[in-house]
Amino acid sequence: MRTWAPLCLLVVTLFTFCFANAESIPDVPRLLKSASKGDLDALFMLGLAYESGHGVAQDFAAAARWYQLAADRGHSGAQSRLGSLYARGQGVPQDETAAVKWYLRAAVQGDPDAQTNLGCMYFNGEAGLRLDYAEAARWFAKAAAQHNQFAEANLATLHSEGMGVPRDLDKAASLFLDAARQGNLYSQVRLAWMYEHGVGFHQDLADALRWDRAAARHDYPPAWNNLGYLYEHGLGVPRNFPEAARLYCEAAASRLPAGERNWAILRSTLKDLPGNCDGAARWLASAPEEPENPAESIEAGPKIPQEDSTVPGALVSRKQ
Repeated sequence: MRTWAPLCLLVVTLFTFCFANAESIPDVPRLLKSASKGDLDALFMLGLAYESGHGVAQDFAAAARWYQLAADRGHSGAQSRLGSLYARGQGVPQDETAAVKWYLRAAVQGDPDAQTNLGCMYFNGEAGLRLDYAEAARWFAKAAAQHNQFAEANLATLHSEGMGVPRDLDKAASLFLDAARQGNLYSQVRLAWMYEHGVGFHQDLADALRWDRAAARHDYPPAWNNLGYLYEHGLGVPRNFPEAARLYCEAAASRLPAGERNWAILRSTLKDLPGNCDGAARWLASAPEEPENPAESIEAGPKIPQEDSTVPGALVSRKQ
């Protein structure tokens, strides 16, 4: 039986956890004056200021108080952020039941972050909610319709797995593409894999290389590993074994299992290979003969799906 470990940046992505950055905060004294007159947006912005430490010293308890004032009066953004503080136990006692309550209030008003986090809670069966992939997909779909990148990544994963929704690799590809264009690293690597194997798209190794490189530029370990695989096997790029080794080493240093496995194979095959990543690449580049491909190097990602199998993947969550 497969065990799922959500890489949830709760906004919960079926694999990624995303913490949204607070927007630039206007002048705090002016916000305080507006808040004293009951301006809900000012109350919310003060919560953001204290949560992020923009314009004031960071203070989660103060953030929770300002969010609470706006949330009690129906401000969906404040409700969503307050739910995330309860989920993380920042400024308030950790309380998943309270988190669900506030996420739900914000979600029914159309807040995409709350919808995504609520979907992740259904996906994981958290906070007393039954594990329900269909309900998770329903909330992800609402947020994905607003182009929330984490919801799109999660919904794409469900469509690629056939969990709670019919398996639809074309739909998954479209969602991953939109999220990847917004900078979602998990989606960029999944998209690269799909282009490499011709799943959901026509096979295009140049696009596979482009998306893996995009994620690698942000130091995303699965991208390092999979880019190494492309260099090792000369897929879409001239074969460059020293560069492949350096990338596997970087992935292994991040404790990515696929990277650890590939790097261990190299170290066992090439006894004198330095442990330093850049040093290993230089050593291989100066070797008199190019080494044989290490046996059974692997990518970090799903295998090509069969009719009776599912594609391993992850959900991105985002407790904001």
